[in-house]
Amino acid sequence: MLASDIRAGRWFGPCCFRSTSGSCAGLFVTLVLGTVEGAVIQLTRKRRAVRRLRAMPSVLRCGHGCSIHSHRTLGKLDLGAIANVAEAAACLTSLAIVLCAYFPAVAAPAATPDKGQRVLILYENESTLPAIREIAQGLHATLESSDPTGIEFYSEFLDIVRFETPAYRALISEFLQRKYAGLDIDAVAAIGPGALGFAVEDLGWINTRVPVVAGAVSKRSLEARSLPRNFFGVVSSFDVRRTAGLAARLHPDRRELVVLAGSSDFDRNWLETVRVALGPEFEGLKVSFLTGLTLDGFRQAVATLGSRSILLVLTVFEDADGRKFVPRDVAGEILPGASAPSYSVYSSFIGTGIVGGELETFTGIGNDVGALVRRLLQGATPEQNFVPSSVVPILDWRQAKRWSVDPSLIPADAVLKFYNPPAWERYRWQIVLGLTIIALQSTTIFGILLVERRRKRMAKELALGRLQLAHMSRVSQLGQLSGSIAHELNQPLTSILANAEAGVRIVERDDPDIEEVRDIFADIVAADKRASETIANLRKLLTNREIEFSDFDLNVAVADTIKLARSELAARRTRADVVFRQEPLPVRGNFSQLQQITLNLILNACDAMSDLPASLRKIDVETGLKPDGTRYLSVADAGRGMPQEMREAAFKPFISQTSKGMGLGLPICRSIAMAHGGDLEFDEDRQEGVRIVLTLPKVED
Repeated sequence: MLASDIRAGRWFGPCCFRSTSGSCAGLFVTLVLGTVEGAVIQLTRKRRAVRRLRAMPSVLRCGHGCSIHSHRTLGKLDLGAIANVAEAAACLTSLAIVLCAYFPAVAAPAATPDKGQRVLILYENESTLPAIREIAQGLHATLESSDPTGIEFYSEFLDIVRFETPAYRALISEFLQRKYAGLDIDAVAAIGPGALGFAVEDLGWINTRVPVVAGAVSKRSLEARSLPRNFFGVVSSFDVRRTAGLAARLHPDRRELVVLAGSSDFDRNWLETVRVALGPEFEGLKVSFLTGLTLDGFRQAVATLGSRSILLVLTVFEDADGRKFVPRDVAGEILPGASAPSYSVYSSFIGTGIVGGELETFTGIGNDVGALVRRLLQGATPEQNFVPSSVVPILDWRQAKRWSVDPSLIPADAVLKFYNPPAWERYRWQIVLGLTIIALQSTTIFGILLVERRRKRMAKELALGRLQLAHMSRVSQLGQLSGSIAHELNQPLTSILANAEAGVRIVERDDPDIEEVRDIFADIVAADKRASETIANLRKLLTNREIEFSDFDLNVAVADTIKLARSELAARRTRADVVFRQEPLPVRGNFSQLQQITLNLILNACDAMSDLPASLRKIDVETGLKPDGTRYLSVADAGRGMPQEMREAAFKPFISQTSKGMGLGLPICRSIAMAHGGDLEFDEDRQEGVRIVLTLPKVED
């Protein structure tokens, strides 16, 4: 380290702390020697100043003409002593600074982080070129995938395609040498033939053992130079022959291949390479060249190409006017108006108007270069210094449709950019799966509808059977009441007969009593009405038509049933105590079916008390209203009761407590109650006999 660095304060920088990784004593000696060197230089400068001071005249003049007389005592002073004192002070000050900086470092030496592997990347173009951005992206991604924090990247964009003079190259070389002086570079990546040439000719200051990996360079660029053994690379073919062959196959009716290139040295060299590769004719295509034009000239020329031409676009870094361009931008300017399908060997041109080509993607080139650099940094030795990059046919589907390319001619391994396949091609399996699911769902729905239809038919048949069974039950009940019914009908008929005979006798008198005859006729009418009412009640019970619901009073239905069973109750010597709610109990239902429930419950109660003395046979019938508005009808007997297990089975068909019953009465009555929105159940709180309760919902207004 130079003393000038210490005086300038640069010894506080990174270099000082890097040296602490060596010998602390060596650092101290270096700092002291630097301080002594500075003191010597200061002493020399002071002595020169003293000699100049002594040589000065006694009168000094300022710039404005004023005179200043020096003191005579100045010459008498020991100026050498003054200089020595000043120099000693300067030396002590410098030494104090050195010691203050050294001892803290000895007491607590700074921790030096591990040095990462440094990769210098040289790009021949400027940083905004799309191809350069894609290569950089692939290169960084590949290197960072193995060690995201262990690699330091140093990128330099040489821009030597636009600035090709030797003076510029020398300036760049000197600048980089100064910039990276003292910095150990572990690997160099040179992107582009210009960067490769720069690495060969202008990087002599880098250790020859540092590997240099070239990318985006052609085989011809490598063969044109004698490369050292530490040079490796990924060879890009930029194969114009394969691209021209692809264009010829996709457009079999075309007969001319027009090659377009700019006016820069790179453009002209590239054009000569293509001229040698294709020759005057290639695969039935006559080869011609379009170069040496301005941007407007290129635009007009491609717009007037023949109907049997194919355009192959190389690069236009510079036109005939000397204007500098980015080749991709030029392609985007001129190709939309081209009158012939266009192709290129650069993947970055996809989207500018070219149909495609046999291309290497620049991201792929970056990946390949990064993989090779990574292997070299890991100490591996490649089998070959130079490996080819992968090439694949890439087509812009929009341009392929524009120029009516036959899809059957497209290679099977081609990559189609901007391809928007039809729904069947894009979602084939999803559509097949969806159609399968729809078919299965449709079949399921059809099956469900069929089952539901059958269920409804069976429910209808079941309801019809239940209706017929209920009718049979009513007929059976009326059969049991046949004697009572005959008695009920016999009473009014007997009364009618007696009254009629009495009326005949009264009429045969000489002086008949008209008032008595009127009373007789009134009795006959009353008896007839009673008989008609009995017949009407019988007709209601015997009806077998569709169930029709209507609004009626529950008290009326119960009272009519009690009248119908009055003779049966008398025959069975059973007393019925009926308690009706004073207010009407409107319900909605079928009148005859509710009569059937009431009659069944009354007859069951009579059967339950058949073995009791007549004095104990009593039935309690009650109608009422629950707090929630539910209507109820209860029938209770004074019999011996029913076991709990018998109560649970009483509502099952064909289970009866008597030998004469069929076990269908209560199941039918419960089904009728549930069809009315109510229920029929035993009163579990009843301690003596059996009390069964019919509940019906309240009628909404």
